[in-house]
Amino acid sequence: MELIKKLRDSTGSGIVDCKKALSENNNDLEASVKWLREKGILKAQKKQDRETNEGVVSFYNNSSNTNFTVCKIKCETDFVAKNNDFLNFAEILSRAIHENKDISHHGTDQDLAGLTINQQSLSDCLTDLITKIGENIQIVSYKKYSSEKSIFVTYLHNKYNSSCSKIASVVEISTDNTDLALKLVDELKVIAMQISAMKPMGIDENSINSKILEDEKDIILKQMNNVPDNKKDQIIKGKLNKFLKENTLLGQALITDPKKSVSSFLSEISKNNNISLNIETMDLYTI
Repeated sequence: MELIKKLRDSTGSGIVDCKKALSENNNDLEASVKWLREKGILKAQKKQDRETNEGVVSFYNNSSNTNFTVCKIKCETDFVAKNNDFLNFAEILSRAIHENKDISHHGTDQDLAGLTINQQSLSDCLTDLITKIGENIQIVSYKKYSSEKSIFVTYLHNKYNSSCSKIASVVEISTDNTDLALKLVDELKVIAMQISAMKPMGIDENSINSKILEDEKDIILKQMNNVPDNKKDQIIKGKLNKFLKENTLLGQALITDPKKSVSSFLSEISKNNNISLNIETMDLYTI
Protein backbone atom coordinates (compact mmCIF):
# COMPACT_ATOMS: atom_id res chain seq x y z
CA MET A 1 0.00 0.00 0.00
CA GLU A 2 2.93 2.35 0.67
CA LEU A 3 4.25 1.81 -2.86
CA ILE A 4 0.76 2.33 -4.30
CA LYS A 5 0.47 5.62 -2.39
CA LYS A 6 3.88 6.81 -3.63
CA LEU A 7 3.02 5.90 -7.22
CA ARG A 8 -0.37 7.55 -6.97
CA ASP A 9 1.12 10.76 -5.51
CA SER A 10 3.76 11.02 -8.22
CA THR A 11 1.51 10.25 -11.20
CA GLY A 12 -2.02 11.12 -10.11
CA SER A 13 -3.23 7.76 -11.46
CA GLY A 14 -6.00 5.74 -9.82
CA ILE A 15 -5.41 3.08 -7.16
CA VAL A 16 -6.35 0.21 -9.48
CA ASP A 17 -3.97 1.41 -12.22
CA CYS A 18 -1.15 1.91 -9.70
CA LYS A 19 -1.66 -1.54 -8.23
CA LYS A 20 -1.63 -3.12 -11.68
CA ALA A 21 1.48 -1.14 -12.72
CA LEU A 22 3.41 -2.34 -9.65
CA SER A 23 2.23 -5.90 -10.17
CA GLU A 24 3.36 -5.84 -13.83
CA ASN A 25 6.79 -4.42 -12.89
CA ASN A 26 7.77 -6.36 -9.74
CA ASN A 27 7.08 -3.37 -7.46
CA ASP A 28 9.72 -1.25 -9.26
CA LEU A 29 8.53 2.37 -8.95
CA GLU A 30 10.45 3.80 -11.92
CA ALA A 31 9.40 0.96 -14.19
CA SER A 32 5.81 1.38 -12.99
CA VAL A 33 5.83 5.11 -13.81
CA LYS A 34 7.09 4.29 -17.31
CA TRP A 35 4.43 1.57 -17.66
CA LEU A 36 1.69 4.01 -16.65
CA ARG A 37 3.02 6.58 -19.11
CA GLU A 38 3.01 4.04 -21.93
CA LYS A 39 -0.57 3.13 -21.04
CA GLY A 40 -1.36 6.81 -20.70
CA ILE A 41 -0.15 7.48 -24.21
CA LEU A 42 -2.89 5.19 -25.46
CA LYS A 43 -5.47 6.98 -23.32
CA ALA A 44 -4.18 10.41 -24.30
CA GLN A 45 -4.29 9.60 -28.00
CA LYS A 46 -7.98 8.77 -27.67
CA LYS A 47 -8.59 12.18 -26.13
CA GLN A 48 -6.58 14.23 -28.63
CA ASP A 49 -9.43 14.38 -31.15
CA ARG A 50 -11.84 15.91 -28.65
CA GLU A 51 -12.69 19.60 -29.01
CA THR A 52 -10.96 22.14 -26.78
CA ASN A 53 -13.13 25.21 -26.24
CA GLU A 54 -11.80 26.39 -22.88
CA GLY A 55 -8.36 27.13 -21.47
CA VAL A 56 -6.11 30.01 -20.41
CA VAL A 57 -3.82 32.72 -21.66
CA SER A 58 -0.74 32.32 -19.46
CA PHE A 59 1.81 35.09 -18.78
CA TYR A 60 5.30 34.60 -17.38
CA ASN A 61 7.33 37.52 -15.98
CA ASN A 62 4.90 40.16 -17.32
CA SER A 63 5.45 42.31 -14.22
CA SER A 64 8.83 43.23 -15.76
CA ASN A 65 6.93 45.09 -18.53
CA THR A 66 9.98 44.70 -20.80
CA ASN A 67 10.72 40.97 -21.10
CA PHE A 68 8.03 38.30 -20.78
CA THR A 69 6.23 35.44 -22.53
CA VAL A 70 2.59 34.68 -23.31
CA CYS A 71 1.28 31.17 -24.02
CA LYS A 72 -2.24 30.15 -25.07
CA ILE A 73 -3.29 26.68 -23.88
CA LYS A 74 -6.68 25.05 -24.40
CA CYS A 75 -8.61 22.29 -22.65
CA GLU A 76 -12.16 20.94 -22.90
CA THR A 77 -13.97 22.43 -19.90
CA ASP A 78 -13.89 25.54 -17.72
CA PHE A 79 -13.63 23.23 -14.71
CA VAL A 80 -10.22 21.97 -15.85
CA ALA A 81 -9.12 25.48 -16.91
CA LYS A 82 -9.41 26.45 -13.23
CA ASN A 83 -7.77 23.21 -12.01
CA ASN A 84 -4.48 23.73 -10.14
CA ASP A 85 -2.69 20.98 -12.10
CA PHE A 86 -3.63 22.67 -15.39
CA LEU A 87 -2.72 26.16 -14.13
CA ASN A 88 0.61 24.91 -12.75
CA PHE A 89 1.40 23.32 -16.10
CA ALA A 90 0.55 26.60 -17.86
CA GLU A 91 2.96 28.48 -15.60
CA ILE A 92 5.78 25.93 -15.93
CA LEU A 93 5.35 25.77 -19.72
CA SER A 94 5.34 29.57 -20.12
CA ARG A 95 8.49 29.79 -18.02
CA ALA A 96 10.23 27.03 -20.01
CA ILE A 97 9.41 28.81 -23.28
CA HIS A 98 10.59 32.12 -21.87
CA GLU A 99 13.93 30.71 -20.71
CA ASN A 100 14.67 28.68 -23.84
CA LYS A 101 16.91 30.73 -26.14
CA ASP A 102 16.89 28.23 -29.01
CA ILE A 103 13.25 28.47 -30.08
CA SER A 104 11.76 31.23 -32.24
CA HIS A 105 10.16 34.25 -30.61
CA HIS A 106 6.65 33.21 -31.57
CA GLY A 107 4.99 30.10 -32.88
CA THR A 108 2.71 27.13 -32.24
CA ASP A 109 3.10 23.73 -30.59
CA GLN A 110 5.06 22.59 -33.66
CA ASP A 111 7.84 25.04 -32.75
CA LEU A 112 8.08 23.50 -29.27
CA ALA A 113 8.85 19.91 -30.28
CA GLY A 114 12.36 20.02 -28.76
CA LEU A 115 11.31 21.76 -25.53
CA THR A 116 12.04 19.96 -22.25
CA ILE A 117 10.45 20.64 -18.86
CA ASN A 118 12.20 19.38 -15.74
CA GLN A 119 14.33 17.07 -17.92
CA GLN A 120 11.21 15.60 -19.48
CA SER A 121 10.07 16.10 -23.08
CA LEU A 122 7.06 18.35 -23.61
CA SER A 123 5.28 15.44 -25.29
CA ASP A 124 5.67 13.27 -22.17
CA CYS A 125 4.57 16.14 -19.92
CA LEU A 126 1.41 16.59 -21.98
CA THR A 127 0.71 12.87 -21.97
CA ASP A 128 1.07 12.73 -18.19
CA LEU A 129 -1.25 15.70 -17.71
CA ILE A 130 -3.89 14.45 -20.15
CA THR A 131 -3.84 11.09 -18.40
CA LYS A 132 -4.10 12.70 -14.97
CA ILE A 133 -6.94 15.16 -15.62
CA GLY A 134 -8.78 13.17 -18.29
CA GLU A 135 -9.16 15.92 -20.91
CA ASN A 136 -7.52 16.84 -24.20
CA ILE A 137 -4.99 19.68 -23.85
CA GLN A 138 -3.57 21.66 -26.75
CA ILE A 139 -0.83 24.29 -26.85
CA VAL A 140 -2.19 26.78 -29.38
CA SER A 141 0.48 29.48 -29.61
CA TYR A 142 3.12 31.47 -27.76
CA LYS A 143 4.93 34.79 -28.10
CA LYS A 144 7.97 36.31 -26.42
CA TYR A 145 8.04 40.05 -25.80
CA SER A 146 11.28 41.96 -25.33
CA SER A 147 12.48 45.48 -26.09
CA GLU A 148 15.02 48.07 -24.92
CA LYS A 149 13.15 51.04 -26.40
CA SER A 150 9.58 50.12 -25.46
CA ILE A 151 7.54 49.07 -22.46
CA PHE A 152 4.71 46.52 -22.61
CA VAL A 153 1.57 47.19 -20.60
CA THR A 154 -0.56 44.12 -19.94
CA TYR A 155 -4.04 43.40 -18.64
CA LEU A 156 -5.61 40.08 -17.62
CA HIS A 157 -9.41 40.14 -17.41
CA ASN A 158 -11.17 37.96 -14.79
CA LYS A 159 -7.96 36.22 -13.74
CA TYR A 160 -7.89 32.55 -12.63
CA ASN A 161 -4.67 33.34 -10.76
CA SER A 162 -1.99 36.03 -10.89
CA SER A 163 -0.79 35.00 -14.37
CA CYS A 164 -3.70 33.28 -16.18
CA SER A 165 -7.02 34.43 -17.62
CA LYS A 166 -9.38 33.82 -20.56
CA ILE A 167 -9.00 37.34 -21.97
CA ALA A 168 -5.73 39.27 -21.96
CA SER A 169 -4.10 42.11 -23.84
CA VAL A 170 -0.66 43.57 -24.46
CA VAL A 171 0.13 47.07 -25.74
CA GLU A 172 3.65 48.06 -26.74
CA ILE A 173 4.50 51.72 -26.09
CA SER A 174 7.77 53.08 -27.46
CA THR A 175 9.49 55.83 -25.48
CA ASP A 176 12.58 58.00 -25.20
CA ASN A 177 12.84 57.31 -21.46
CA THR A 178 12.23 53.67 -20.50
CA ASP A 179 12.95 54.16 -16.81
CA LEU A 180 10.35 56.92 -16.48
CA ALA A 181 7.84 55.06 -18.68
CA LEU A 182 8.04 52.04 -16.36
CA LYS A 183 6.93 54.31 -13.50
CA LEU A 184 3.82 55.22 -15.53
CA VAL A 185 2.64 51.64 -16.11
CA ASP A 186 -0.24 51.88 -13.63
CA GLU A 187 -1.52 55.02 -15.38
CA LEU A 188 -1.13 53.46 -18.82
CA LYS A 189 -2.82 50.16 -17.88
CA VAL A 190 -6.19 51.58 -18.93
CA ILE A 191 -5.01 51.37 -22.56
CA ALA A 192 -4.48 47.60 -22.23
CA MET A 193 -7.90 47.39 -20.55
CA GLN A 194 -9.33 49.33 -23.50
CA ILE A 195 -8.08 46.66 -25.91
CA SER A 196 -9.71 43.84 -23.92
CA ALA A 197 -13.00 45.71 -23.48
CA MET A 198 -13.46 47.42 -26.86
CA LYS A 199 -11.50 45.06 -29.16
CA PRO A 200 -10.29 47.69 -31.67
CA MET A 201 -9.56 46.48 -35.22
CA GLY A 202 -6.29 48.41 -35.36
CA ILE A 203 -4.21 51.10 -33.71
CA ASP A 204 -5.11 53.76 -36.29
CA GLU A 205 -6.45 54.05 -39.84
CA ASN A 206 -3.15 52.88 -41.36
CA SER A 207 -3.27 49.59 -39.46
CA ILE A 208 -6.78 48.64 -40.62
CA ASN A 209 -7.04 46.44 -43.70
CA SER A 210 -8.05 48.58 -46.70
CA LYS A 211 -10.63 45.94 -47.69
CA ILE A 212 -12.46 46.50 -44.40
CA LEU A 213 -12.72 50.21 -45.19
CA GLU A 214 -13.86 49.48 -48.78
CA ASP A 215 -16.54 47.10 -47.49
CA GLU A 216 -17.71 49.73 -44.99
CA LYS A 217 -17.89 52.30 -47.79
CA ASP A 218 -20.01 49.92 -49.89
CA ILE A 219 -22.41 49.41 -46.96
CA ILE A 220 -22.74 53.19 -46.52
CA LEU A 221 -23.42 53.67 -50.25
CA LYS A 222 -26.18 51.04 -50.23
CA GLN A 223 -27.88 52.93 -47.39
CA MET A 224 -27.90 56.22 -49.36
CA ASN A 225 -30.45 55.56 -52.11
CA ASN A 226 -32.35 58.82 -51.58
CA VAL A 227 -29.32 61.07 -50.97
CA PRO A 228 -28.41 63.61 -53.70
CA ASP A 229 -25.13 62.78 -55.49
CA ASN A 230 -23.50 66.07 -54.52
CA LYS A 231 -23.86 65.21 -50.81
CA LYS A 232 -22.77 61.58 -50.92
CA ASP A 233 -19.00 62.17 -50.63
CA GLN A 234 -19.42 64.36 -47.56
CA ILE A 235 -21.70 61.83 -45.86
CA ILE A 236 -19.38 58.92 -46.73
CA LYS A 237 -16.42 60.82 -45.29
CA GLY A 238 -18.32 61.58 -42.09
CA LYS A 239 -19.52 58.02 -41.60
CA LEU A 240 -16.06 56.55 -42.33
CA ASN A 241 -14.51 58.92 -39.79
CA LYS A 242 -17.07 57.76 -37.23
CA PHE A 243 -16.28 54.12 -38.08
CA LEU A 244 -12.55 54.76 -37.61
CA LYS A 245 -13.09 56.50 -34.27
CA GLU A 246 -15.14 53.56 -33.01
CA ASN A 247 -12.81 50.85 -34.31
CA THR A 248 -9.27 52.18 -33.88
CA LEU A 249 -7.53 52.17 -30.51
CA LEU A 250 -6.30 55.77 -30.75
CA GLY A 251 -9.68 57.01 -31.98
CA GLN A 252 -11.88 55.29 -29.40
CA ALA A 253 -13.33 57.10 -26.40
CA LEU A 254 -11.40 56.15 -23.26
CA ILE A 255 -13.38 53.60 -21.24
CA THR A 256 -12.68 55.41 -17.96
CA ASP A 257 -13.36 58.91 -19.32
CA PRO A 258 -15.46 58.99 -22.55
CA LYS A 259 -14.81 62.72 -22.96
CA LYS A 260 -11.23 61.85 -23.93
CA SER A 261 -9.98 59.70 -26.79
CA VAL A 262 -7.18 57.20 -26.16
CA SER A 263 -4.98 59.42 -28.35
CA SER A 264 -5.61 62.57 -26.26
CA PHE A 265 -5.16 60.60 -23.02
CA LEU A 266 -1.75 59.35 -24.17
CA SER A 267 -0.74 62.86 -25.30
CA GLU A 268 -1.77 64.24 -21.92
CA ILE A 269 0.42 61.76 -20.03
CA SER A 270 3.32 62.46 -22.40
CA LYS A 271 3.02 66.22 -21.89
CA ASN A 272 2.57 66.03 -18.10
CA ASN A 273 5.71 63.89 -17.73
CA ASN A 274 7.82 65.43 -20.49
CA ILE A 275 8.22 62.06 -22.18
CA SER A 276 7.60 60.59 -25.64
CA LEU A 277 5.00 57.79 -25.66
CA ASN A 278 3.75 56.13 -28.87
CA ILE A 279 1.69 52.97 -29.33
CA GLU A 280 3.59 50.59 -31.61
CA THR A 281 1.73 47.26 -31.43
CA MET A 282 -1.20 45.66 -29.65
CA ASP A 283 -2.29 42.07 -29.13
CA LEU A 284 -5.59 40.69 -27.84
CA TYR A 285 -5.71 37.09 -26.60
CA THR A 286 -9.02 35.30 -26.06
CA ILE A 287 -10.13 31.75 -25.40
